[in-house]
Amino acid sequence: MKLETKTLILVADGAKYLILENAGWPAKLELRVLSHDGIDNPPTRDQAKDRAGVLPGNSDWSLSAMEQTDVHELRETEFAGQLVTKLNRWAEQNWFKNIVIVADPETLGQMRRKYSAPLKDRLIREIPKDLTNLTIHDIQAVLNAA
Repeated sequence: MKLETKTLILVADGAKYLILENAGWPAKLELRVLSHDGIDNPPTRDQAKDRAGVLPGNSDWSLSAMEQTDVHELRETEFAGQLVTKLNRWAEQNWFKNIVIVADPETLGQMRRKYSAPLKDRLIREIPKDLTNLTIHDIQAVLNAA
C-alpha cells in the first residue's frame, strides 16, 4: 500500500492502540510511533464479583438462570468507543489529512458504527487484522503487502 507522507495509521484491538505516522515516501514507508495506550482488562472471571442471577420461571416452582455479564467484553467495547471519539475529535480539528485503521474485526466493527463524517472523509482504508502484537517493522511489512 502506498501512503502519503504524514498519513496516520491506527493499529488497535479492544485493549490497546498504537498511532503511527508515515515519515517516509509513498513508495517507501517509514513508520514512526506518535502515541500508544492501553487498558488492563483481565478476563471476566477475575473482574466480576457476583455469580449470574436467577429469576422466577414461568410457574411457581421453576427458576430461570440469567447469563453473567461479560465485563471483559464491555470494557473492550468501551475502549473502542473512547478511541473512535478521540479520532473523531482529531478529524474535526484537522489534526490529520489521511488515516488507515487496522483493527481486529470485532473492534473495527464497533468503531465503524461511531465514525463521524470528518473521520470518514479522511479514512483511506480499513484493514480487519489484529496487528497489535507485531513489531513496527512487521506492521510496515503487512501494510506494504496490502
